[in-house]
Amino acid sequence: MAKVIPIDTIKGMSGKVCSHSNTYFNFNHSSGSCYTGKICNPYTGGPTAKQLAQQEVFKQKALRVSAWLNANKPSATNGDKGTVAYQEAQRIKKQLQLGNVRQVICRYIDAQGVVTLPSSGQSVTPSGDGGNTNPSGGGDDNGSF
Repeated sequence: MAKVIPIDTIKGMSGKVCSHSNTYFNFNHSSGSCYTGKICNPYTGGPTAKQLAQQEVFKQKALRVSAWLNANKPSATNGDKGTVAYQEAQRIKKQLQLGNVRQVICRYIDAQGVVTLPSSGQSVTPSGDGGNTNPSGGGDDNGSF
């Protein structure tokens, strides 16, 4: 298989090639990988009840992740590098070649907003409730985290 190294113009592209194309393009800046794909049979109907429920679970998890990041990222109160847990999340991000710390936190946060990073074993809870109105963390086979 040939290795393709895109030019700088291509590195900045993502999404569809044009509005009536069903071919999409993505460049992963962390790993340097370039992906293309084609959507053959796009879904045209409205969301089902199960999809709406999953969207709500995702929304609540995103709120908990944002609350954790706001409490731990670099700031005047947390210092130039943020909290120790944030620094550990940065290390894991580099190790897993993820695009941002949000992806790391999303992997290791539970339904109560507590983040347990694998190497430190320390649990860190954000200040506030983080929008935790839905304690269900998914876990069934409908594409949840």
